[in-house]
Amino acid sequence: MDCESFVLGNLMAIAKNIVNLIWIIGPILAIFSLIYNIISLMRDPDNKKIPKKIHNSVIALFVLFFIPTIINALMLMLGNRYDFSACWNRDYTISRNATYKEPHARGKTAPIISNPSEFEKGKANEYGGSSSCGSLQYCNKFLSVMYAKSIELDEAIRSHNASVVYSNSGDPQSWDEAISVAKSGRTVKISCNRPSHWGMREITGEYRDFWSKAGGGFINYKGPMTQYTKQLTFDGSKSVKTAIQDGTIIPGDIIGTTGHTFAIYSVNREDGSAIVFDGGHKFTNKCQSERKCAPIINYTSSINAGYKLYQIIRWIK
Repeated sequence: MDCESFVLGNLMAIAKNIVNLIWIIGPILAIFSLIYNIISLMRDPDNKKIPKKIHNSVIALFVLFFIPTIINALMLMLGNRYDFSACWNRDYTISRNATYKEPHARGKTAPIISNPSEFEKGKANEYGGSSSCGSLQYCNKFLSVMYAKSIELDEAIRSHNASVVYSNSGDPQSWDEAISVAKSGRTVKISCNRPSHWGMREITGEYRDFWSKAGGGFINYKGPMTQYTKQLTFDGSKSVKTAIQDGTIIPGDIIGTTGHTFAIYSVNREDGSAIVFDGGHKFTNKCQSERKCAPIINYTSSINAGYKLYQIIRWIK
């Protein structure tokens, strides 16, 4: 089950909204029905059918109130062990058409850093774009670790004939753990955002399983991460391609689209393409078919045009 699917995201959001409506509206209707039947019984005590209706209303009241609670509690207990429960527990919001909004700080438009021009510095890399984060040492360390570990993971998978599957449950929590699994010849589990998680762990010292939301914001974005980064939110009306071309997206950014997360290694402002770290289906399919297993992927401008920008995690140190 592809939790990143735009269609699935909207269907899940609708399903969860329906469950919440049942939780609220269902008991209210059952209470009204119960009151009506009690009044009817007072007016006509000899009516043999009304007590049965009261009994059914009481049962409906409890069922409608507790069933949604039980469903949500069960999904939380199952966590990410099963595809359906993992998708259910994701924080989906239904995407809506809106106008682009600049990032805000204290209610006023403001840049996240005071020296944004420094991000444009850096030598051209082998992919034809800049991969420098300017003077931000932790951001440069992040990209360096991501690049080096991607190559190491690629070599381990190919040399030990390890298989690779797309999964967001039971997967490694660090680059070294993923590499160790590959060297043992076992199956490496990876999903779109895992390279970003593993790279962030190298900086913060703590694994953080964060996901993007359609409405803006990352789930589980907190703790040590906020000491090194800030979050920018957008409304999804600007495409990733446009955001690359106009300078909104810069190397080192961790991008959140509709349920999809990946890190930017380099950008080509002329055509809006980018080199990204992504452990999603593009990576796993290419790895299995071509045995090119470094999660460094060239996203063309046409692919980027389909992704809508909702949030960015940006380095500040």
